[in-house]
Amino acid sequence: MKKMLSNYTEWLRLIVAVILMAASLIVSGLINIPYVPVGLLLVILVNWIMFRSEKLNLSAIGFDLKLCHLRLIPLGLIAAFLAYLLCYALGAYIRGNELHLNLAIDWEAFFIKFWLVLPTAAVQDFLVVGYCYHKLIRLTNIRLATLVVGLCFVSMHDVWGSNIIDNLFLMLTTFAGYLMFTTALLRSGSIWLAVGIHWGNNFTNSSVFTYKRTATSWLYLHGPLGVSSIWQAIALLVVLPLSSIIVILLVRAIWRKRQLFG
Repeated sequence: MKKMLSNYTEWLRLIVAVILMAASLIVSGLINIPYVPVGLLLVILVNWIMFRSEKLNLSAIGFDLKLCHLRLIPLGLIAAFLAYLLCYALGAYIRGNELHLNLAIDWEAFFIKFWLVLPTAAVQDFLVVGYCYHKLIRLTNIRLATLVVGLCFVSMHDVWGSNIIDNLFLMLTTFAGYLMFTTALLRSGSIWLAVGIHWGNNFTNSSVFTYKRTATSWLYLHGPLGVSSIWQAIALLVVLPLSSIIVILLVRAIWRKRQLFG
């Protein structure tokens, strides 16, 4: 009976955390303070409160100011940048696109976007590889927790459209991205690596290597962006999640054993 009550309490704690996370996002939408990432601060606060309720702190997910953890941010940025560049070039080759170099980059806009992407990426990381993921692993196991939270992560993105092939691409790449973040957390022992990778990935694919020319693009494409054959679709299906796979393999090569739940 005591064990049953204990399990009930732990599941209830997880439910409370989910409710508080959702509430923090709603509240952040009502508060507008210039240059202050209110949503990120509130989500981090909820994570801290929930960990403290179990006599833990944010160091349980490696969120601290240790140099060994902080240096994971640039590592994640560089890894995501290079992996996406490779997949971007392969995708262009498969579709028959030309790569064009942008010679008129607006560097002010570039660095503004660079910093604006960080809070959005970090909020998602604390939602899906923070306390809730940590707790669900302890209540179940790593594989089930990763599957459940990964599907939640996919649902947080706009992956539904009229084209079923595009939908499949988006769902596959989004879930592969989530596996990349969980691998970063579990292997390195710090959410900082997941944040760095997520930050680099989101910024690179939205503002650096783009389909159409933008003020911040380094490279952009010229030519058809759709698929003209089933073989193109299959090739792209293989290539699109490749950047996540490359980063996962790199992380696993650097950290051969899990630092969390090892």
